[in-house]
Parts: sequence; structure tokens; C-alpha cells
Amino acid sequence: MQHGKETSLTTTIRIPVRFSEVDAMRAVWHGNYVKYLEDAREQWGHEYGFSYADIFRNGYLAPLYELNLHYRQIATMDDVLLVTATYYQCAGAKLVMHYTIVRESDNALILTAESVQLFTTKEGEFSPTMPPFYDEWKRRHLK
Repeated sequence: MQHGKETSLTTTIRIPVRFSEVDAMRAVWHGNYVKYLEDAREQWGHEYGFSYADIFRNGYLAPLYELNLHYRQIATMDDVLLVTATYYQCAGAKLVMHYTIVRESDNALILTAESVQLFTTKEGEFSPTMPPFYDEWKRRHLK
């Protein structure tokens, strides 16, 4: 996946790993990482005025089109993870995010990921052109 310009907007959240999130091997179950990424994406949206509620209010949805995860190390119960979501400006009517998860105690890289979300109308119709609200948001937040 190729990223656009150097302009990016980033947020980091802190997630303590809970007992219910680990498997029988005491490692974070792989599916939980997707939830951690989504938690960071939601926080990013609230910080930068591009939450799912904002998208919906403007008559659109932003379903996930592509998600790539690259597992580097395991995390275990009682680890505290720092999950960073970074928006990358790119051409087209899509929302591209890059994520990193590191363990707070030793800064070990646990996972990297990328996601692409496309815009649809509330009725589920794909929107191949830039939604006006997204174009306006880009003008306000990106240099």
C-alpha cells in the first residue's frame, strides 16, 4: 500500500491488556488487535473531527475495504500497549490509516497495520468521488 503526502495526523491511546483478551498460551488473541486498532481510530476521529458520527451526519458511511496486519511480537496479560493511529493524506475518496502497537514497558514493536476505508451513501451505494464534507475537512486540517 502506498501512502500519499507527508501530511499526517496522529493520536495514541493506552490499552492495558486484560485477562479476557489473552488465549490459552497467555498471549493476546490475534483478533483483539483489530479492536485495539479500532479504538485508536475512534479516538483519532474524535480528536480531529472525523468520527463515525460526523461521517454519518454528512450522509455517508465509511466501511472497511482493506486491513493488513503485520504481527511482530506477542503481547501478554498485564502488558500496557500504546496504539498509535496515523492518518495519511492520499488521492481519492478514501480514508487511509497506519497503526503501530508498542509495549509501553520496553517500547517493543508488537504490530503494524494499515487500513483503507471507502465511502458509501447511507443506502450502501459506493461513492467514487470525494464527498464534499471530506474535501472540506481536508482543507481545514491538512496543510
